[in-house]
Parts: sequence; C-alpha cells; structure tokens
Amino acid sequence: MISLATFPTLFPGFGGPIEIIWWALLGLKLVALLDAALRPRGVFLRADKLTKPGWVLILAAFSLSHIFQGVLSFFGLFGIVAAAVYLVDARPALRQATGRGRGGWGIRRRRGPRPL
Repeated sequence: MISLATFPTLFPGFGGPIEIIWWALLGLKLVALLDAALRPRGVFLRADKLTKPGWVLILAAFSLSHIFQGVLSFFGLFGIVAAAVYLVDARPALRQATGRGRGGWGIRRRRGPRPL
C-alpha cells in the first residue's frame, strides 16, 4: 500500500503538538540569544539594563538546557521566562537607546503634504 503524505512524514522533527511547541520555544530562546549577541555592548549600558555578557550567558545557558534537558525541566521553564523578559522588557529599551524607537521595520512616516 502507498503511504500517504502526512505531517510527520513530511516534517520528521514535528511529530505531534508537543514537538511543535518544543521547536517554537527553542526558536523563541534562539531569537532572544541572537538579538542579544548582535547588539553593541554600549547599548546595554545606555539602556540601564543587565550587561551584554550577562544576557548572552543567561540566554545561551538556558537554550542549551532546553536542548539537552527539555522544556519542562527546571531550567527549561526559567529559560522561557528569561527569553520572554529579554524580548518584552530589555529589547524595546535597547532599541530606544540606539535611536530606533517605535518606527517599525525602518519605515519612516512622512509628515506634511505629499510632493507632486
């Protein structure tokens, strides 16, 4: 009999809802880690937040614990909270400290009448 193309056969790492949640939370942690690693060190001081090595160390440790221990481990749950705190609290303050406040994707709003 011919096997049907089901979701687990098309995407081998995504067998069920638990695996999809696992990958989504790992992606959340990796996005926070990558954002913290690519920001300049001085921005963290200007924004009056935890230092860059502190954030990178915390997010890297919790990302590794997510991979090796799982989401529902003690460190896995703290890692979700740490990534959420970075993305919700620290990242907007860092963006504001660099001068890129609430503009959104680099699009500038034009003020005044449109040119002809």
